[in-house]
Amino acid sequence: MDEICELGKVKAFHHGKKLLGLFPPYMTVRCFAVDGLLIDTGLSFAAKSLSGFIHQEKIERSVITHHHEDHSGNAKFLQQEKIRVEASSLTQTKIREGWRLHFYQKLIWASAPKTEVDLVPNLVETANYKFEIIPAPGHCDDQIVLYEKKEGWLFTGDAFLAQRIKYFRGDEDFNKTLASLTHLSKLEFEHLYCAHHPILGKGKRALVGKKEYLENIKGQVLYLYNQGLSLREITLKVLGKEKRALYFITAGDLSKINMVRSIVKGPVQRTR
Repeated sequence: MDEICELGKVKAFHHGKKLLGLFPPYMTVRCFAVDGLLIDTGLSFAAKSLSGFIHQEKIERSVITHHHEDHSGNAKFLQQEKIRVEASSLTQTKIREGWRLHFYQKLIWASAPKTEVDLVPNLVETANYKFEIIPAPGHCDDQIVLYEKKEGWLFTGDAFLAQRIKYFRGDEDFNKTLASLTHLSKLEFEHLYCAHHPILGKGKRALVGKKEYLENIKGQVLYLYNQGLSLREITLKVLGKEKRALYFITAGDLSKINMVRSIVKGPVQRTR
């Protein structure tokens, strides 16, 4: 599925990869276009559809929020279209060297071709807007967000995802995620342009709600851990049973226990 959505002054290219080419996408993603700027590049399989979108929106420049394949998949394609692609120094390294994908990531999203992208400055200026670049690690160490104060826009990549999440990747850092949300909650904005769940008008309320939700989860987990419960016992009490099918398909890389483990012991470092 590919569709173009209008979200206020911003347009989104919304797309997802059919599972096995037959079934609806497990998760969809959006690239956002505004004033000649494309925020994130989407899935590599969707290059043909993205081509029409970037020409329609007169895209001249793109900024990638983080290296994950659903955000950086078309970086090389955009460069072939003579569009400048920028990212943080950490994301630059990842896109240049590549990274190992689990089977489920190939199934749901597909890989991102390696390429050399330019370094994004601290302030990205278009003809009509100014976007402040703010580090927001947690979901991954290289993540940034784009903040347009005048318009009350926050483009969060995967720093938000959803208000009440229960599943973490093995390499997600809970404490960095919470620290990033705490920092972002101090900004003044109304519209939250999350790549997976954009929220217009009540974006800050949603982000603050997620911060408070995670603070509550952390409190429960640490209390039970100090009582001597195992990680599995804590997971069951706080987050409920694992979805066996999801745990099996992702080989445990996406699970509830990963959130609990990250709170107590930190993330599991992913090999390149």
